Amino acid sequence: MSQITDLILKQVQASASGSNLGSNVLDGLTDSIFGSVKEKAQSASGIEQITSLFTGKTSAESSPITQLATQLFTKNAAKKLGLDDSTIKVATSLLPTIIGKITSKDSGIDLTSILTSLGASAAGSSSKGDLLGAATSILGKFFKK
Repeated sequence: MSQITDLILKQVQASASGSNLGSNVLDGLTDSIFGSVKEKAQSASGIEQITSLFTGKTSAESSPITQLATQLFTKNAAKKLGLDDSTIKVATSLLPTIIGKITSKDSGIDLTSILTSLGASAAGSSSKGDLLGAATSILGKFFKK
């Protein structure tokens, strides 16, 4: 679990350098990205959306995961921090870049562990193991693990 959080935080910090966003905003972006992946991993089509993003079938810009991260940041972090519209716009504009870097082949993320730690399941799936097994098989081929 800390692997993805650390990677997200590093990518947030790298992407936000020079933007004058405070550490509280960076933490909000990190929480929003992590929350988006977690929420999607537990939804009916979430594993497919995560797999599609990690395999490059869906770009970070058009991914439902990025869209949800933007919504979560705007709804939760931005309101909690009392951010103005221009700061929100700058912060959320970084999300596709950050998520793109996180989901690249070179990110070093062990997606199987992440999905397992998030308790990935899907509504209507016959079993959690079947879903994780399918995702692991697809992603294992992609990452050659």
